Amino acid sequence: MSELAATVREALATLAAGDRSFKRFGAAQHRYELAPALGTDALTAIESALSSTLPEELLLFAADVGSGGAGPGYGWIPVARAATFVIRAAAKIGDKAWDSTLWSRALPVAHLGCGYVAVVPLDGRARGEVWIDARAIELVAPIYPSFTAAYTAWIDRLARGTLPDGYVAAGVCAFASALSGYLGEMEQRLGLPEATLAGEPLREVLAQLGPGAIEIAAESSTLFAPGDRVDPCIVCAHLVETLAADGLRRDVVAPGLPPLPCR
Repeated sequence: MSELAATVREALATLAAGDRSFKRFGAAQHRYELAPALGTDALTAIESALSSTLPEELLLFAADVGSGGAGPGYGWIPVARAATFVIRAAAKIGDKAWDSTLWSRALPVAHLGCGYVAVVPLDGRARGEVWIDARAIELVAPIYPSFTAAYTAWIDRLARGTLPDGYVAAGVCAFASALSGYLGEMEQRLGLPEATLAGEPLREVLAQLGPGAIEIAAESSTLFAPGDRVDPCIVCAHLVETLAADGLRRDVVAPGLPPLPCR
């Protein structure tokens, strides 16, 4: 076992020991467990299915550390499963033409929530980097220079007790819009000026939202079919946690479905 593999496994064991109820973001899905590393034959078969070699750091990680499981977002999508669902770049992102020299094909490595996907490009100038593909909000951009960098940054943030990076601005997700619309409607019913709902009236209004009252539907996602129910991203999950002090249930968002490669 390499030094990197030993370090990662030791770090995951420490994180698991400090979160036995799996309360951290995404932990209930991956449970700090890694899928076994892959041998040469399995990796060769994956590359044959992809008609492409795997980027070097992702290949080394899969061959030495593990091939899926514990990782950023809701967990690292097993490499063998991800290889059956290669993501293709869009012709346009919003009103801008996509620069095809960046990448045209990418491997999904994690669902980040709200239908957003972390991907590793297989070709182009961005090959081997980690990008966020959040086409629903017109965001497709690099977030880490390599898979190893993304993975170790995820471990480091959890070890320091800080939230994983959300990558998206607050308020842009469908969940935030739905919640804002609900609160606006309640203000109108109560005859309150816009954005003044607070205190006990806010608690009463939020308390009316029962378990699974809000469903987040996938839109323009490369991992989910349109309308599929998805789990929230870290930014939306943090919003729920913040409003819990004002009476919002922590289980207000209906549980999401597994991403396409896992079905």
